[in-house]
Amino acid sequence: MSDTEGLRVLKWSMFDSPDSEGSGYSFMEREPVVALDRVCHKYRISPKILLGYTSKRVADRMSLTTNSSHRVGMAVKLQCKHYRKRIKMIRGLMEEGVTRFAISRDELYFDTDPLKPPAFYYW
Repeated sequence: MSDTEGLRVLKWSMFDSPDSEGSGYSFMEREPVVALDRVCHKYRISPKILLGYTSKRVADRMSLTTNSSHRVGMAVKLQCKHYRKRIKMIRGLMEEGVTRFAISRDELYFDTDPLKPPAFYYW
């Protein structure tokens, strides 16, 4: 296994659960990671991933809901402090087909969970 298999900018280890090395590669769905990688390559962005896949133990400790998309490797939360960077990321991810977003002053969340409706939230 290569940490950059199929990716240009990102590494699978960036999406690991804090308690499980290699879990990003093993349990993250390819769709959100590849979409984010394409956007990062297009706009020359090196994101700081805050949360990708989470194991049950970590998700429980973080009080994530049982239907959290992080538990099944379909969600990504990243640090995104600058508004121009945030808009580029959202535009690029929308072009990649992502339809669920949440933003705060310094974070951007998106998921590709087909069981959840399209949405845009402000935290």
